[in-house]
Amino acid sequence: MSLDKQIQAIKEIYREYKRAGEKTRPVIVSKFALSVYTQGMYPANMISLLHPDVIFLEKVLSNLGYKKFGDLWLKNDITIEVSKDFHLLTGMLNQIEVDGEEILNVLSLEDLILDMMKFCVEGDDLVCELVRMIIKSYYNALDFHYIYQNIKDRRFIPKLKEYKKEAEGLKW
Repeated sequence: MSLDKQIQAIKEIYREYKRAGEKTRPVIVSKFALSVYTQGMYPANMISLLHPDVIFLEKVLSNLGYKKFGDLWLKNDITIEVSKDFHLLTGMLNQIEVDGEEILNVLSLEDLILDMMKFCVEGDDLVCELVRMIIKSYYNALDFHYIYQNIKDRRFIPKLKEYKKEAEGLKW
């Protein structure tokens, strides 16, 4: 599954929201947000979307021809997960322009790092490496005070400190 096809699917969902007059758009979260920030270096096999009105989001997906299978919505080779991690809505968002026309709501880098660290500390080495890369790449833009203030699992601290120290050593 290509990132471009997945982005096109999100744009189609956003157009439906606009047609319906709904002002808030779903937020890209979880491993798919990681895929967006790494520009596909971490290929997520499904799109993860979060919206406070789950019923409306599911209605949009159904209207667009997606079929529900458990917690997933499928259409052709596109798989969408409707996330229920509502605690992420209390975090920050980034808005990313795509194709010079569409603005996608993506979980902030800081909240994404915090969300992905749970996979990292559970042993997903690929996610650990991608978190390391994000911290190195976006070091000057990251709000580390926010990250440390919002840590829910103390196991994150040693790895985050290690990644931060590595990034500080790069000195752009």
